[in-house]
Amino acid sequence: MQSIFSRRMFFKRMVLAGVLLAGSTVIVACGGGESPTPTPAPSGEPVTLEIASKGDALEYDKDTLEVPAGAKVTLVMKNNASPGSGVYHNWVLVRPGTTDAVAADGIAAGEANSYLKPNDNRVLAYTALAKEGETVSVTFDAPPRGTYEFVCTFPGHSTLMRGKFIVR
Repeated sequence: MQSIFSRRMFFKRMVLAGVLLAGSTVIVACGGGESPTPTPAPSGEPVTLEIASKGDALEYDKDTLEVPAGAKVTLVMKNNASPGSGVYHNWVLVRPGTTDAVAADGIAAGEANSYLKPNDNRVLAYTALAKEGETVSVTFDAPPRGTYEFVCTFPGHSTLMRGKFIVR
């Protein structure tokens, strides 16, 4: 009789051990227990980007800018429009898919606001409005990895003066 009970006890213990082992594997695989310390985004070296207008044309000289995630970015923009042309430019970094709406709201905001709606949460960074021959800059932290858009919000410029801002 004892051998039957011993076998049953042994069998039950083995099943219980198997269940516990399988359960702990599931917990580990599903991320249970303590979560690891999050890895911070790389704090890249400071990055300086340069962009300019192409003379009196409504174009930037670059349509793509790229920076590493976590970088402290300084963007320098030069307005190469001819003196006296009245062609002003700015550079505005926006959330994806918001370029046209930011530009339209900027026109409504007017020149006193540098053609930017005040406190617009779609705008991630921007330069001041640059007159002909002027150079302006802005320093900001790169947003999270992804592809963003940049645009000039001066009236009539946004359809041509735009590009992609890639954070890798």
